[in-house]
Amino acid sequence: MLMVSEAPRVMRTDRNFIVTFTGRKFWPLDPRAEEIDIQDIAHALSLVCRWTGHTYCHYSVAEHSLRVSKLAEQLTMAEHGALSARVTAAREIALWGLLHDASEAYLSDFARPLKHFTEFGKLYNIFEEQLTAAIVERFDLMPHRPSVVRTADRVVVQTEGRDLIPNFTKDMDEEPLPEAIFPMDPQRAEVEFLRRFNALSMARMAERAAETPSSRKAS
Repeated sequence: MLMVSEAPRVMRTDRNFIVTFTGRKFWPLDPRAEEIDIQDIAHALSLVCRWTGHTYCHYSVAEHSLRVSKLAEQLTMAEHGALSARVTAAREIALWGLLHDASEAYLSDFARPLKHFTEFGKLYNIFEEQLTAAIVERFDLMPHRPSVVRTADRVVVQTEGRDLIPNFTKDMDEEPLPEAIFPMDPQRAEVEFLRRFNALSMARMAERAAETPSSRKAS
């Protein structure tokens, strides 16, 4: 469960907002679901570099999110159970994977030592969770981040480290993927991110429309 009750109340002012790619004003410390835009997320994440920029070339958070989304979907489809149930679960999990770092489009991110080992990092994490809760509401995601998304994230991290970081030392139990990563340019990462979001969203809409009482009656 996202714990947002601890977030300090920050009133909106005419100085504590950012201007997004689509020209919107957005208050990251007082986020509202209706003000979140997928184009802003895709564009910003395509220009934000993973690993605090210490990769051999630009490797975006958007591409990282794409890889996590696809791997989480594959892992879910490989589980046991009815095919229709796995397809539905895999789509929802893939959407969570695609958006698992979406808060970085509005709050950016920090190096692990600062984020995880300081009091500042604790405060940042509270605001990050608050923003993630708004993203969950905006895109109607499952309220809890699926464990398979966390697993896929760790696998992708190990793969990125092996392929993109000089002198990387493996620090997790998960093994990297066998295929190597050759980073996309930011423009392609943005396009592919939006393409996957639209495909997953359209599949969800089609399934939900088919499940409506009027649709069942008509059939």
